[in-house]
Amino acid sequence: MIEVEKILSQYFEVYSDKETLEKYSIDYGYLSPLLSSIRKIPKAVIKIKDEEEIRALMELINEYHFPIIVRGSGSNTLGETIPIKEGTIIVDITGFKGFERRSNYLITRPGSEFNEIGIEDLPTIPTSFYMATIGGYVAGGSLGFGSLRNGAVWDNVKEVEVYTPKGFFSLSGDDVYSVVQSAGTTGIISKIKMRTVKRQGKVKVIRRSFTSLVNAIDFSLKILDDAEFISIRNKQMAELIEPNRKWDKWNVIAGVYGEGEEASLKDLITTFAGTYFTAVNKTKVNYNSLDIPLEKLNYIEGMKAMISCELSKSRNKLFSHTYFLGYDKLPEIEGYSFNLHSYKVNDRVEADRLKKMIDFKRKVDEDDLLNPGKLVFQ
Repeated sequence: MIEVEKILSQYFEVYSDKETLEKYSIDYGYLSPLLSSIRKIPKAVIKIKDEEEIRALMELINEYHFPIIVRGSGSNTLGETIPIKEGTIIVDITGFKGFERRSNYLITRPGSEFNEIGIEDLPTIPTSFYMATIGGYVAGGSLGFGSLRNGAVWDNVKEVEVYTPKGFFSLSGDDVYSVVQSAGTTGIISKIKMRTVKRQGKVKVIRRSFTSLVNAIDFSLKILDDAEFISIRNKQMAELIEPNRKWDKWNVIAGVYGEGEEASLKDLITTFAGTYFTAVNKTKVNYNSLDIPLEKLNYIEGMKAMISCELSKSRNKLFSHTYFLGYDKLPEIEGYSFNLHSYKVNDRVEADRLKKMIDFKRKVDEDDLLNPGKLVFQ
């Protein structure tokens, strides 16, 4: 047992058997051959269950200078909890639970699972809600069911508390951008305050087919105010997801308040809104995504690929989070790239939020001990 493991064993239960280390060396980034190829086997795994243990861990990190990755359930598909540096200690926070609802807010510890919290009043819900922790979603997530109406996860987190090598910070307002979606590179989250919402009623599914993408976009804009989600899929993608239906060149599948097919909220999230993970698993073809301004979405008309356009909002801006499967070349569109095969946070965060992360990283972790290599900041 190396020195760091001996030191940690005085404060935590340390797991270093081969089976455990293998399990914690990968997350759902296994979908990407590129992400899978860079992983390192961690040195050890420890499990955190309260704030006092986080404080103790940070003291040890400062004294002995070892790298860590904080991990929830490992449902992230971007390799954010895959170790890429030798000697990394994995910090499992799934035991650090507890939550309450107070005055239209959810106040929660990072290890609380969506299944424990309940999803009915959450503003945005990841497609992996059935196994994900809320801390993992806040640290590494972005969009989800409800993002069209309520914005991205960073629009809905109002306060976040974090421990860093330079101490404890309670962040609010735009300062939460320093931590939300930073993949744990800027601190260990100990508490989250997220707004809750009251949905208008039962969300029902509608489907409409069109001969052109422009017509599909126009229809989507007409139903925008009544929709919780809108997916525009070309025929190839629509047939893959629901093969027993008749589809045209472009198709709108939406969850709306009004007339439509009844479905449970869980089915809405996993079957109708969450196509990307299902489609990649089914096809095993190449895949990636782009965030495309809606006014330029028609540029992808005629592209040879399976395409799903998930309409979303971030900081009140409407765009299409667009997935491409089985493509020869991604379209060159002035928009924002969201690289599904990069472990770097820099490759999926817009410039002003990224600057918040980098500035905070330089302030609290200049030695890059928190999820090292995932945020380029030097």
